[in-house]
Amino acid sequence: MRRSREGATRAVLVLAAALAASCGSQGAAGRDGAAGAGGTGGDALGGGSGHGDASAGDGAGLAGASGAGGSRALADAAAPIAGTAVDTFDTESDFGFNPYHDTLQTNLGNADTLDGGPAPTLAFDATEGSPKPGSLKVTVPFSGPNQYVDVQSYVFAVPQDWSGHTLHVRLKVDEGATFRGFAQLYVDTGVSYVPADSNVNVAPGSQWQDIAMDLSHPMTTDPSGRFNPKQVVLYGLQLNSGSAGVNATAATFHLDSFSLE
Repeated sequence: MRRSREGATRAVLVLAAALAASCGSQGAAGRDGAAGAGGTGGDALGGGSGHGDASAGDGAGLAGASGAGGSRALADAAAPIAGTAVDTFDTESDFGFNPYHDTLQTNLGNADTLDGGPAPTLAFDATEGSPKPGSLKVTVPFSGPNQYVDVQSYVFAVPQDWSGHTLHVRLKVDEGATFRGFAQLYVDTGVSYVPADSNVNVAPGSQWQDIAMDLSHPMTTDPSGRFNPKQVVLYGLQLNSGSAGVNATAATFHLDSFSLE
């Protein structure tokens, strides 16, 4: 079971907007987080920061940009993961869509926003993966700007101390897809689900990419200063069409190998 929440991530939207303005980005608001319940638990890809149009600099560049992490294409999809596995989806999918009703962007994972259109799907794929078969297959019916799905874990039964670590995930866009948006890797922390996140523009092509987020220096955090990487309660990845919605057509993604380095 999952439950959506409002409020806790509103402050991060304000900070993201400020960052976008300072970098000349046309950033729109970013992820509004949701909390689950009951779980146990290099290519230069752009520059700047903010949440919105990837073509206008919504993502991060190489790893280390703004101290936030980054993305790199993998020359070998079978390359070992960085650090210790968090979830590798070898036999099943235990993630779900954040159903938050977003009034600033269109969360395609919220049934009320679909207006009769097709819904996104999330399933286990036993044939595709990196470094080995087994991954999340996410199909998203993008049709315009500022649309997203937010793929998230369940809440940890016991908060996790991830301080001093870098969170990784591997992402692949299926062959032939024209997705030109951005991906936002994030964690929520503490009883109030205080968030931190980092964005990267998704590189064109169908190679596996490694996306990283330095939890000591994420791109954006709640300005209250309450973000605490010693109290991680959930994590996930948002896939967003960006504020320009460049080539916003249906796309299929594979997610694999969340790990801590």
